[in-house]
Amino acid sequence: MKKISPFLILFLFIVACNISRQTTKSSENINYKHYANSIQPEFTIFHTNDTVSELHFKISSKEIMYKREDGINFYSNLLISYNLLPTYDSKVIIDSTSVRLVDLNNENTDKFLIGKINVKAMKGRTYFLRVKVVDLNRNIDATVTLAIEKNDDLNRQNFLVKDKKSDTPIFRNYIKMNEEITINYKSKISVNIFVRYYNNSFPLASPPFSIVELKPLQHKQDSAFTLQLDTDGAVNFSSFKKGFYHFQLDTSSKVGLTLFNYSDFFPEVKNALDMISPLRFITSKQEFDNLNSSTNKKAAIESFWLNISGNQERAKVIIRKYYNRVLDANQYFTSYLEGWKTDRGMIFLIYGSPNLIYKTANYETWTYGEENNVNSLSYSFLKVNNPFTNNDFSLDRSVVFKQSWYNAVDILRQGKTYLQD
Repeated sequence: MKKISPFLILFLFIVACNISRQTTKSSENINYKHYANSIQPEFTIFHTNDTVSELHFKISSKEIMYKREDGINFYSNLLISYNLLPTYDSKVIIDSTSVRLVDLNNENTDKFLIGKINVKAMKGRTYFLRVKVVDLNRNIDATVTLAIEKNDDLNRQNFLVKDKKSDTPIFRNYIKMNEEITINYKSKISVNIFVRYYNNSFPLASPPFSIVELKPLQHKQDSAFTLQLDTDGAVNFSSFKKGFYHFQLDTSSKVGLTLFNYSDFFPEVKNALDMISPLRFITSKQEFDNLNSSTNKKAAIESFWLNISGNQERAKVIIRKYYNRVLDANQYFTSYLEGWKTDRGMIFLIYGSPNLIYKTANYETWTYGEENNVNSLSYSFLKVNNPFTNNDFSLDRSVVFKQSWYNAVDILRQGKTYLQD
């Protein structure tokens, strides 16, 4: 396991607090795929009080370059900066900060650089934080935009989830079976926290040409219990059941912190059952039933891929590509469903990472092909208001997608991929 760096940090703050400064719109370099020569920083927001929020970050040492600048020691050279915006696409900057991050790593140890930066954000509204991480040693960067939801004291950003042993933040919305965590509330108050447990089994996404009525998420709890925050506003917790847990200070409101427990290896796919389920998008009902009823599921999966690929070498390639897509989908699109089961995950599995992504606060458009080309294929996803997650997007379905969908599925069933990722 990678360890957390007890790293040498040199923080050089360059703060600008002038209201209404102008800037050009910054685009996010998102592609929903992990590339070898890229930075994939992780972030989480925590409101510490009514005027300050913390931006917690996590960066893998394997994704950045260390140079021997002084002829003796190897150092990273990262610049983390943010612009605080009133709206997603605003040209007005409310606040901005830059932080220099230097880490000593002479042993070339695999570790995580974990830290936090304070953000001046007043309670009572939602902001957008555009964060850019630059590896100055390698001249590569990554930009993401995060919503700072400071409308109330009850939503998920008023809680910080930490690993109990290391006392470091967990940068994900899912937990492992029996994993020991600590849930911290923004205020040091000793009160009850109400927990609703759900063991719902939700269906995977329907094809993009299937016209379905968007219905509100049905969420009937299976059980409920309470936990006691200590005088520091913290409580320990472990999950012993698969499903998800919704933590609330006020049950009259729908908002709160939600943590999911999907499988022992999530987001990775390591056992036969987890490998069969994502095949539903490219199999007939009979094929899928045969895979599930097989006494030797591993052999049945291998036989399926070999039959559609035609030879063993091609089968190995398509298996690697397809399940890498499942992994990426789980990491990027997980909401109340595993990532591959969602609308975005479904499109990602069949078509791969899009050539172009246009993103706003409430929707995304994916384009496969060239921009403004009539022969290109575009899918649009609208953000859904969901009390359990802020990562739920619904596909704008249409019958016009039917032929391209079947073509893409057919390409996969020939042992190839729609895009050569």
